Parts: sequence; structure tokens; C-alpha cells
Amino acid sequence: ELGQTKLAFTKSLLVPEKFKKETRDKCVQFVCQDIRPYDTISGKGFTQLAQHLVDTAARIGKFDVCEILPHPTTVSRNVEMRAQSLRKHVVEEITATISKFGCAVTADIWTETYRKTSFLSATIHYVNEQSELHSRVLFAAPFDPSTSKTGENIRRHLLQNLRVFGIDARDMGKKIIFVTDRGANMISALREYTRLNCTAHILNVTLSSAFGTAIIEKSPEIASLLTDVKKLVTYFKHSGQQGKLKKSLKQSIETRWNSNFDMLNSVLEQYEDIASVLTESNNYDKIGRISISTLKLLVSFLKPFKEATDDLETDNTAPSASLVLPWSVRLIEHCTSATKDPLLSEIATVCVTRLKELLSADSTSSHSVHMLYKIATFLTPNLRGLRMLDERGRQNVIQGVKEMIEDLKFDHAHDEDVEPTPAKRPTVLHKFSDWEEEEESCGSKSLDVQIQEYRTMKLELSSQQNILQWWNSNSSQFPALSNLARFVLCIPATSAPSERAFSLCGRILEERRSVLKPSSVSDILFLHGNLK
Repeated sequence: ELGQTKLAFTKSLLVPEKFKKETRDKCVQFVCQDIRPYDTISGKGFTQLAQHLVDTAARIGKFDVCEILPHPTTVSRNVEMRAQSLRKHVVEEITATISKFGCAVTADIWTETYRKTSFLSATIHYVNEQSELHSRVLFAAPFDPSTSKTGENIRRHLLQNLRVFGIDARDMGKKIIFVTDRGANMISALREYTRLNCTAHILNVTLSSAFGTAIIEKSPEIASLLTDVKKLVTYFKHSGQQGKLKKSLKQSIETRWNSNFDMLNSVLEQYEDIASVLTESNNYDKIGRISISTLKLLVSFLKPFKEATDDLETDNTAPSASLVLPWSVRLIEHCTSATKDPLLSEIATVCVTRLKELLSADSTSSHSVHMLYKIATFLTPNLRGLRMLDERGRQNVIQGVKEMIEDLKFDHAHDEDVEPTPAKRPTVLHKFSDWEEEEESCGSKSLDVQIQEYRTMKLELSSQQNILQWWNSNSSQFPALSNLARFVLCIPATSAPSERAFSLCGRILEERRSVLKPSSVSDILFLHGNLK
């Protein structure tokens, strides 16, 4: 009988409507009694727990669930134990890969609201042996409350916590790249290492400069539009009229990236509906004073910045480093063109200037994106022609490729990667071997030959094909370039992964859990990002 029960539960059964209704009722009871969000029911962890209980009942029969559910203190202790165990597994997985092909690390600092504890977060990005891009949250390590956030203290705290995962930044040298914001203390902390600016942060700083008070005052029509739209959104939020619109209007928040675009676009998309609602309440003047043509113009100007930020802040399943150069050039071209419009001239001019200043901050070459990002673009097959650069710029990138491969010794095959060449059977021609043509294997191709063949080959790659898998498939033809691609294409364009980690920390440290130990926060965050 027990065997029959187990068999029944291992098959996918059609659940009778009666049981579905009972489950719905229990879900309602659960979220209301325990004050849980509705989407808790669809959470991966909750569904896995529910499935485990069902499977257990199938094996042993009906039981009192209180006998199997652990005490909260037991769960707390096991979170720490599980995190320690998983860290060991992660170390085993990443050590060999990053020592060969390198990695990138994003880092950021965040202070929680309740006890004002500061955390340093880090995420690691690397390409594994199967040529798959992996991104992992490593830690959100709390600072000692008495420790100031100086560059020296940040460096010590960061390197110490990286060593827990077998990552010794000093030993890795040029094979580790850091991506952070432009905070002075973070720049100071990593001055001995290769550090790239978060590109999304650069775009945000550019727009903040362009829409600063001093610049906006020179563009009164733009200034008036922004003021009127902000008042309009505030009115809808506070008057209860928001519910009459299909989508919520968004207010501009200085600390939120692209918030001017989000606000203006939310009004533009519902302009007619907003006008109808205001007409009914005799408040049409609140939108009547807003020029629809100026609104469209400003949304059109800001939209490429929004699109660039979204593309660069990818979800870590695809390389983003190769997008920094094309988006940088495209935005500068876009803003240069906008300087010809009288309404946008002041704002666009500042954008051009600031983009060039900020993008050159990582390079000795004026108005230049960092060489690593240029190389990433070159190693993206569809963009390998570097048509966004002039000939001199293209040659500089090719030279950068050669120097980096030599510095990192990516032109040297790893012993375990080299298959022994089978011995050839002698023929009568061996008597004349001194006159035979020498064969050049793919592995012995000079770097110049690899680069030339890569640049001129007939490309068979769709825009949807995975770039890293393409390099894996062509690694025998371009061994040195393939090794470099595994390193460079793992670098994220922004430090958004660390910022997303802190967003999760904010959910972990809600008001009812404000006394949670900082180490527990780090453990929960690590498990959330690494459990499968």
C-alpha cells in the first residue's frame, strides 16, 4: 500500500478542483495570518518547501507537519552552516578557472537604515570551463562601527573577504578587474589594481550635470517644462486621481537613474488620458501649460540614455563589456546632433563635454573608452570591424590585444588543454624531410595570423548566438584570442550587480528584522545568490 502511494505521487496527477479550492483558502489564510506578501506563494523557495512536504507525505504517509518543521533558532543556525558549506563549494568551482582566465569583481558600499551598519559588497564574474558566463554574489561584509571608510580600510576589508573565497588579488595581478563607482575612497582603495568606472554611473553623472540648476536656468523652456510636469505628477499622487489612469505616473527622484526620463515618459504615454481626467475636474490648466512638442523633444533626447543604461545593466547572462564603446560613441553622436536644436543646445553641449571627460578618465588617450572595453568590442564577432573608430583607433585596439595577450600569457596553451599529437607513420618521403613544407597547427599560429584570420573570416554568427559559445567553438582556430575573450567578456559594464545585492539586503533588513546580525545578513544574501 505504501509503495502504491509513492508511485501515485511520483506521477503528475490532475488535481481535483475541490483540493485546489482548499489550497487557495489555506494560501489566503497564510498570507493574512502571517502578514506575508501575496507573491510569497509563487516564490521558488516556498514552492520547493511545499513540494518537499508533499513528497515526504508520499513516502511516509500523513504526519503532523509540526513534527518536521524546525524551530526558527534551528533554521538560523543552519543558515550559517549551509553558507559555510556552500562557500567551500564555490571556492572549489572558481579557483582553477579564475587562476587560468581571470575574473572581474564589482564592489560597493551601503549603510542600512536601522542600526547604520555599513556593508561592503562584492560580486564575481567569470567564464567557466563550458564557456558560460557566471556571476555570483560573494559577500556583503559588515564594517566594524568604529572603522572609517578610508581607501586603506576599504582595500583591507575587500581583499580580506576575497581571500575567504581563495581570491588573492595581489597574486592575480592583471587577471582581476574591479568595477566600481567613482567614489574617491573606492578609487583610492583600488589604485594598485585595474579599476573601471561603472558606465551607468558615468551616464547618470552626465545627465545630473546637464540638468543642474546652472545649466537649466539657461534653458527656461526646458526648466519650465520640468517644473510643470513635476507639479502635475505630484497633484495626481496627492489628489487621488492616480487611480483613474491605466499606469502610475512616476516622479523624478534625484538619486534614481534616468528618473527625469521615466517621469516625462510616463506623462507623455498617457497625455490624452491625463487631459481627460483633468478636464472632468476643471483642472485642465495643469496640463494645458505643458507643451506637448517640447515634452516629446525632451523624451526623445533622454531615451537613448535610458536604453543604454538598461543594456549596460544586463542581468549577467550575457556579456555587457562589448557594449560600452558602441554606446559611448552613439551617445556622443546623439548629443552632438542635439546641440543644433535651440531648446536642447545648452543641455546637449554639457552632455557631450561631460561624456568625453568621464569616458577618458580611465585612459591616457583623450576622449577614449578604456582599452579593455574596446578589446571586448573587438572580440564580439559582429562588431570586430570596430567601424565606430577611425583607422588609427582600430590599430590601437589591435596593438592593445597583442600586448594584453602577451602580458597575461594567453598565447601559452595550458598543459592540460593540449592534446598530444599522434606519431606519424614513416613514409618513403621521410628520406627527403629536409625539403618538406612545415605544417602550422592552429595552436602554433602566430598571434598576427590569428588576428588577421579573425578580422577577415566569413562570419557565421547570428545576432542571437551566444558570443562565448562562438569563441568556444572556434578556440582551436584562435587559441590566444579565445583565451582573451574568456577574460575580457566576463567584465561587467557597470557595478549594478553589487547595487542589486544591496537592494536584496534592504529586503532582508526590514523593520521587523532590524536586529538581525550583520553576519546573518551576509549569509542570507550569499545563499540567495548561490543556491540553485
